Amino acid sequence: MPDTNVNTNDNRERRRHTRTQLQMNLQCIRLDPDEGDVITMLDTVDISRGGLGAMSDHAFYPGQRVVLCMPLTTMGGRRNIYASVIRCRQEELGYNIGFEFDASAMSMWRPETPAYAAA
Repeated sequence: MPDTNVNTNDNRERRRHTRTQLQMNLQCIRLDPDEGDVITMLDTVDISRGGLGAMSDHAFYPGQRVVLCMPLTTMGGRRNIYASVIRCRQEELGYNIGFEFDASAMSMWRPETPAYAAA
């Protein structure tokens, strides 16, 4: 039986989890920087149980390990999520980056929890 969460259009969609639009800035710490800054600011695009899409002024490479510093509430606090870069495409306004959360982050997901708090 085919996976109903997979989009079969021309873009060859391979996402396993539903994406939710999310617009905010967050810090990204490069665990294995190839060059440049260790801390980079990202503009998030969307989030799912399995990962995060974001835009950056800086390029990343597939497989690069990062820590995404996700704010928990407007009152403060944050959750640090380990992730790996799945893709990085240069676009007109920067780099479109796909991050996959580590398995430990995915196991903490609760469907009744808002997407920004579950990450």
